[in-house]
Amino acid sequence: MRTSRFVIILRAMIVFYIIWTIIGWAFNTPINNKQWSPWFVLALSVGTILLYGGFGWVFVRIGMAILHGNDPEYHRFLRNGGDPYFASLPWPFNPDSRVTRVTGRQEPKTTFVPPADWLFQCPVCGARVEHRIDICWHCGYGSDGDSTAYFD
Repeated sequence: MRTSRFVIILRAMIVFYIIWTIIGWAFNTPINNKQWSPWFVLALSVGTILLYGGFGWVFVRIGMAILHGNDPEYHRFLRNGGDPYFASLPWPFNPDSRVTRVTGRQEPKTTFVPPADWLFQCPVCGARVEHRIDICWHCGYGSDGDSTAYFD
């Protein structure tokens, strides 16, 4: 299940609260100024999220509508509760895996153990793979078409 938008916004508020507190401390402590109260820092955090987050959300939604307006996969993603802006936010705001962000489902846990006759090795994580150049079952290396590490 995807992390809710409320939780993502709350995490962003906490991160920006910490950032604004550090900035306030750094600039106000040397001159013994006490103007930055916790409420002022909270207002700065909310304002930062409303300004930049709101602008980013509108910009991403309009851009995705222009680029993928006729794409049935994009419309299915939206119908299933996906949001391109919130899905694009990095950790610590959105800690979901790529699979969870796209499908809305938890990434499956695997107990897969590769057979002993798989003699080749993934160049990234070292897991056994079936073919000399293969998509790694463990780390997913090669799934994007990049196989340069196999030739290094």
